[in-house]
Amino acid sequence: MKKAMAIMLVVAIVSISHQLQAEILNDSIPKPKKEMKVGVRIAPSLNFFNYDDLSFAQVTSDYKVGFGAGAVFDWKLSEFNHARLEPYMEIQPVVNNSINSNIEAVTEFNNFVFGLDAIPLVLTYGGKIKPQISFGGFAKYYLSTSQETTLNGNSVNNFEANTSSLQYGLNYGVGVYIGKRLVEFRYYQSLNDFVENTQVPNSINQVQLILVY
Repeated sequence: MKKAMAIMLVVAIVSISHQLQAEILNDSIPKPKKEMKVGVRIAPSLNFFNYDDLSFAQVTSDYKVGFGAGAVFDWKLSEFNHARLEPYMEIQPVVNNSINSNIEAVTEFNNFVFGLDAIPLVLTYGGKIKPQISFGGFAKYYLSTSQETTLNGNSVNNFEANTSSLQYGLNYGVGVYIGKRLVEFRYYQSLNDFVENTQVPNSINQVQLILVY
């Protein structure tokens, strides 16, 4: 009986010793830290109106070129996932060109915007060159909007469309990390109307070329 108890005690001591050694070894191995990098973002863009249904009229959307600049806060959460927060200022021109009953109505908007992209999912893999895809959301506050409308080429002075001061939606990106730099094409899908009080659903959708240094 005493021999059995002695054997059990020795086994317990050896087991505890192995556990302590394992914990000490784990504590001695440095754990990967979350890294945060700050970059400068420049972004030329193509801006256009998007319509869900305009069966009653023939409508064309003309692309307009815009430009934005801001900052990028990029967190490396793991070897395969980053998260980014991107505040920026943007010049966003857009045009609504429609033809209905032989009347061509063109409204041009010039918007000055503060935007914020929140991208919690950036999947990436590789060495110095890392392809990546991203998914997140955005919000844009319109600091100022000017507009001009023409009917068959003639200016209309007594018409001004009501526009929303806030746009929000989803963004999808595909690109590549090249060292600390980033090149990405990103599509912005707005989820609310830009021109308010209309029976025609409309929104500003956008493609940006994101360059981060």
